[in-house]
Amino acid sequence: MRAVPYILPLVLALYALLDCIRTPSENMPARLPKPMWILLILVMAVVGPIAWIITSRVRAAEERGGEIERTVWSSRERVDLHLAERPRPVAPDDDPEFLAHLEQDIRRRRRRDKDAGTTDAPGNRNEDSDKNSDDHGADGPGVSSDGSPTS
Repeated sequence: MRAVPYILPLVLALYALLDCIRTPSENMPARLPKPMWILLILVMAVVGPIAWIITSRVRAAEERGGEIERTVWSSRERVDLHLAERPRPVAPDDDPEFLAHLEQDIRRRRRRDKDAGTTDAPGNRNEDSDKNSDDHGADGPGVSSDGSPTS
């Protein structure tokens, strides 16, 4: 609650600034140019944004014959504000390249485990490999099931 007195004027100024920027220059209220309104909103912390909101709403209502439009922005005409899109990092589970690489890695590990005679569950050994290790395998003592020498 201590932050509200600091955040509220900031949010109010941000709203008024964006509304002012989006309003076409020929529709500026109180016959002030757009740069003057922007300066007023930025310099006069609380008074500038409130002055913009009141005068812009009054002007918009006058243009509509006293009817107040129930929209976020006060200007009747719209001026699009285009901001440069920065590429945002994609979460791993949303990245198709990452998922494809992960799938390939899983397949490769399963294939390697199958070739080695083990199951995909870590820590579990295949029953055949247990039998081979107990009776020294089909290749004789000192040779593992994959053909490599053991000690």
